Formats: sequence, C-alpha cells, structure tokens
Amino acid sequence: MRPVLSVLLFCAAMTAAGCATVASGRFSNPMTFTETDADTVEQVARRVLMELRFDVEYPESSEGHLATDPLTGASWFEFWRKDTIGAMQRLESSLHTTRRRATVSISPTGGGSQVFVKVTKQRKSAPGLGPETIGQSFNIYDPQDMDLVRQNELAPTAYEWLDMGRDELLEQNILHRILTSLQ
Repeated sequence: MRPVLSVLLFCAAMTAAGCATVASGRFSNPMTFTETDADTVEQVARRVLMELRFDVEYPESSEGHLATDPLTGASWFEFWRKDTIGAMQRLESSLHTTRRRATVSISPTGGGSQVFVKVTKQRKSAPGLGPETIGQSFNIYDPQDMDLVRQNELAPTAYEWLDMGRDELLEQNILHRILTSLQ
C-alpha cells in the first residue's frame, strides 16, 4: 500500500509542477521596449533573475550585460522554486543534476531598449562511475565490501558538465516576467 501512495504523491507533484508554464504565445527574443529606457529594463531584469534565485555575477563584465552564476535546477520536491519550467524538466532535474546559467543583454535603441535573454543548460556526468559489466553490478552490494572501502573507491570521481543547449522555456519565462514587471 505504501509504494502505491508514494507513486500517487509523486504523480500529483509532477502534475502540479507542469502547471508552471509560460504564458500562451511566444515572445520575440530579442524583445524591444519602445518606451522604456535601458537602465530601467536592466533593474527589472536584475530583480527578475534574483526572484528566480539566480546570483548575478559581480562586477558585471559590461554595462547592460547581466550574467549569472550557474544555478542547480529545482527538483520535484522544491515546489517553491520557479527556475525549472514544466513537468518534463522538473523530472529531468530530479533524475540528473542539472544547472542553468542565464545572460541578459540590454541595449538602448532609439528612445527605448532591446533585451536579449539566453539560458544555457548543463547536466552533471560522472564517467566511469557505474559498473561496466553485469558481474560488477552484483559486486556493488557485496556484504564482503564494507562502506568504508567503497568510499575510497568513489572518492576520486571526476565530474564533467555536459552541454544540453538552450533552455527556451526559461528564456520565455524571463521575458514574460520582465514584460509584466514593466507594465
């Protein structure tokens, strides 16, 4: 009975996570604001990134360019975080360690400004950590191997971050948040 309840709770959480989607319609990226100056848009963009729990790199590399430190993606039990959009990405972040890095470029155009948002996503990988044969997989839980011995085997693991491309759902969400904050 208990596993059935766990599965039902997991499905309910995944369904609720799927409700956090981007507004209908697609925003152009870069987006142009005809009546808002670049400084105001930069302040709003900084606030939006901070609401999503991104840490903006300081000092900025240049004026009108906000770059963030990598942020580990929210998993299914972190329902209060809004940096992972949609049920599939929430599930992916629960199964693999993923991280995102956002950059927002703001440039003045005429009397307004133009905003370009780019979010890149990466997945953590530990090559050579798992068993390579079926026989080795049976040896993982061998009672002869004590936990202390196994810790020494796992200690020198070299992790890599694999590029997964752009996260367009989060890009659209950031643009939507900037637009609604300016209205």
